[in-house]
Amino acid sequence: MTAEKIIIKWIVSRANGSDPWFFSYNLESEVPLYGKLAHQKIHTASTYSRAFRKLRESNKLKAMGYKLEEIKKDTKAKGWKIIKDM
Repeated sequence: MTAEKIIIKWIVSRANGSDPWFFSYNLESEVPLYGKLAHQKIHTASTYSRAFRKLRESNKLKAMGYKLEEIKKDTKAKGWKIIKDM
């Protein structure tokens, strides 16, 4: 399973859960663990970060009915709210 597919599954699970938002530090810490435990696949945090940047540039999430809206905060960490387009 590719890093991009793991990120998509993680985003969908976040969207369906109680926390439909995340920050860059969540992506770097939670996704590698999620990929390892849920999909038995090990990628580095930087591999996931690169795959996430490519995913944001593509229309794959939009085609699945999801979009990411950037959260504006006073911190240096970027954040996104997952919105279901249905």
